[in-house]
Amino acid sequence: MKAQKMFTLLAIVALGLIAAPMALAQGVGNPSSLPTQFQSSGPPNGWTVIFPTGGPVPVVLDPTGPVWKKDFTGPNGGPFTQPAFGAPLPVTEVLQVAGGIPWTDWHEDVIGIDASGAPDPGWAWANPSLLVNGVPAPGLTVTGVGTSSLSFFFNPIFPGDQVIIRKQLVYNGLPGTAFNGTLAITEYPTPEPATIGLLALGSVIMWRRRNRNTVA
Repeated sequence: MKAQKMFTLLAIVALGLIAAPMALAQGVGNPSSLPTQFQSSGPPNGWTVIFPTGGPVPVVLDPTGPVWKKDFTGPNGGPFTQPAFGAPLPVTEVLQVAGGIPWTDWHEDVIGIDASGAPDPGWAWANPSLLVNGVPAPGLTVTGVGTSSLSFFFNPIFPGDQVIIRKQLVYNGLPGTAFNGTLAITEYPTPEPATIGLLALGSVIMWRRRNRNTVA
């Protein structure tokens, strides 16, 4: 009997560990259909992420999928120049929840690539907002403002919902310098080991409570 209980406990923990990344990870399931290059509207004056036909970009969430890499360029698809502490560059993304998995979070990393191909750490996000079907996302919290990694967390939103994300890119390079190149922006998976452990622990607690109730 003890051996059987131990096997059941191990199975529950394993299921918890398997389910946790599914709940926490975030990647895209339709990378081949996603646009990847976005040209600025001026010298530059920011970027708008939309589908080539002008509508929202359908994004399928897939916990095992790859990141969605987006390249922000100058007006002609080449490098652009941005002085340190220049005017913030607005970024608007018009997306649509697609596929069968609701969204609960959205994450953006900015990777500055200068003309030599070397990463530039001077970029940061500012003034973020996220609308769902034209109203603020329910339960919205935002982390990473002022850094290169921005995260939105919100109550579940569902296939068919339209998401508009607005934010600004700020270049905090050395005074008197300027960025010259293009920007790579990625949406990326986010498994959190600590939270995965908590979910597995929760599975154990639920099993123990169920076992105690059965004995009683």
